Amino acid sequence: MSSLIRPSRLQPGDRVQVVAASGPVDEERFMVGLEALEGRYDLRFDTTGLFARTGFLAGDDTHRLDALNTAIADPECKAVFLARGGYGLLRILQWIDREALRAHPKPIVGFSDVTALLVCCFQAGVAAIHGPMFYQFSDLPVEDKKALFTLLEDPEPGVLLTGLETVIPGVGDGPLVGGNLEVLSRLLGTPFEPDLDGAVLFLEEVGELPYRVDRLLTHFELAGVWSQVAGVVIGDFTDCDAAADVDEQQPTTRQVLVERLERLAVPVVLGGTFGHGERNTALPYGTQVQLDTTSGTLTALEGVVS
Repeated sequence: MSSLIRPSRLQPGDRVQVVAASGPVDEERFMVGLEALEGRYDLRFDTTGLFARTGFLAGDDTHRLDALNTAIADPECKAVFLARGGYGLLRILQWIDREALRAHPKPIVGFSDVTALLVCCFQAGVAAIHGPMFYQFSDLPVEDKKALFTLLEDPEPGVLLTGLETVIPGVGDGPLVGGNLEVLSRLLGTPFEPDLDGAVLFLEEVGELPYRVDRLLTHFELAGVWSQVAGVVIGDFTDCDAAADVDEQQPTTRQVLVERLERLAVPVVLGGTFGHGERNTALPYGTQVQLDTTSGTLTALEGVVS
């Protein structure tokens, strides 16, 4: 099994900090999400700081970094939920306190722009969770809420995704790493690029037109990513087909994904229920998984928590 630090499991009533480290948070939508989660955990947040706004950011860089690092270093805080995505974590990525992540390990939960933070956890050697943002909880299907609570509270391994569609058959084992395609691409060639050697790579995206998806996947090819990974799991590519809707000669996003990935030498599947669509199944980040196209499943070989 992996050498990642697996934080202690959560218990109902444990203290959880909610942090806005990316884009501005809509107060009304946040409060609806709060109602959906209140009662399970002791939710803590700074209302003044949480709803700050500086342009397209939830407050300036210093404000957002301080809020995040404070939550990470708090020994009483058992998990950190990110309020929303948008943009902003790349701007503060180099100053996130990795020593505190290891000294006070706790599950960090988020996706989309939070991909950068999840990679930071992976590099620090601490398991995390690619899962729904705080404001999503009111709209989240029951099964997706259950999936998140299971990862936070149950250390046992189990099936994560089912019904996956085979592009290339096979079985692949390795640490589960990935997230938003665009954000992850920005880390390639930097000191914050994750080690993808032997990893099962999962990807999702929103709002990128098919030719842009093609460009991003080709960037991964040129960067040598496809020769490193042990498998690929594709989730939702939401609102990416606008060009194909108005020009029938344009390939769809699905066609781009298949054409770019069917040449790989590792198992590849479509249909993961994670990302910006109606479903957002929580996935462990950095822990060992197995992708098996025969059963169409992605299975955790170890829990996020201990």
